Amino acid sequence: MKTMYRWAGLIMVLSIFLPQLHAATILTGESVQVTNPIDGNVYAAGGKIHISAPINGDLTAGAGEITVFDTIRRDVLVGGGRVRIEGVIGDDLRCGGGEVWLLGDVYGDVVVGSGQLEVGRNAVIHGDLVVGGGEVRMYGRVMGAVIMAGGRVTFEGEAEKDVEIRGGEITLDGIFRGPAEIAATDLKLGQRAEFYGPVRYWRPDGELDFGSSLRDGARASFDTSLKQDMDYDKGWFSRGFSFFSIYRLLAGALLVVVLLLLFERFFQRSAEGLPAQWLNRFGMGMLYLIGLPVAVIFLLITVIGIPFGVFALLFYIFTLVFAPALTATVGANALEQYRGLSWTKGQRILAALGILVLLRLLSWVPVIGWLAVLVLVSIAFGCLLKATLARQTA
Repeated sequence: MKTMYRWAGLIMVLSIFLPQLHAATILTGESVQVTNPIDGNVYAAGGKIHISAPINGDLTAGAGEITVFDTIRRDVLVGGGRVRIEGVIGDDLRCGGGEVWLLGDVYGDVVVGSGQLEVGRNAVIHGDLVVGGGEVRMYGRVMGAVIMAGGRVTFEGEAEKDVEIRGGEITLDGIFRGPAEIAATDLKLGQRAEFYGPVRYWRPDGELDFGSSLRDGARASFDTSLKQDMDYDKGWFSRGFSFFSIYRLLAGALLVVVLLLLFERFFQRSAEGLPAQWLNRFGMGMLYLIGLPVAVIFLLITVIGIPFGVFALLFYIFTLVFAPALTATVGANALEQYRGLSWTKGQRILAALGILVLLRLLSWVPVIGWLAVLVLVSIAFGCLLKATLARQTA
């Protein structure tokens, strides 16, 4: 048991402190403020993160709320409940959040997964844009390719190259200079829409009159294969979903029982301080989710670190696969402490199993359910990380 704790603690500590070898700055707290320029990489976690000074390196951050008002010279990897970026990003942006606003220029690629995303009118993305979200509002300019999927997509910006958009309700009122491929259950064209390349599209209502929106000899064709592609994706998902869900639920339930029987005290400590400190735990959890892969890469590129890198990668995959079980275990202990109860092991196990089932049900709800699960998992991982670090320093 002690050996397992040491390994888990080592991996989590490495995920935070290894970047110091590369002149990184690590910032944590309920409210993190960057008001002076920082050279090198920055790793930040907290309830709120506010950056109003240049960072001459990468930014990796996780928090309930993240705002960036100044220049980040290199890559940005962030996750949070609300993310607002108004500064310039010198390289790639990778972002996950409940609500995301991208209002500044990005000189690399952009990959975003969010409940809501807005790309502002003055924003210019010099690379590719890949987006998955519940609601996507695109008003800016993309110099590279565009791939979008969302429940509701509004495109009023400019796309210089290939565009592929799939979703529920799609409104196109922008400029498309390259080939476009659109599939939607409800497709609408605005008066300002302009297409300079070939357009392939599908919608349930059949053909759509593109009229004067086609420029320079561009043609639009109704393509039923786009519907078939969407149906195939749904069918493949349905075939594998039932078996995989049952397997993971049973495996998660077994893990819950094992964790509560063997590591009772550890999970009790991990739940201490909730719900008062949930924002802080959320930030720490997001930093773990996006920071450990970075540590794995650093380890794998050094010969001496390869064994640790392989173990860290396996550990990370394990935590992701069984994230609901770990979250349910932390949640049961947090609920017991919050309500001032004194449960037996059996009662604690039953409560954890109930939370596990609830998480599974939430995960079936598109967008909102997924975001809720992400928040709860991040809080649980933050609790586990804090308890592990406290044990290592004790």
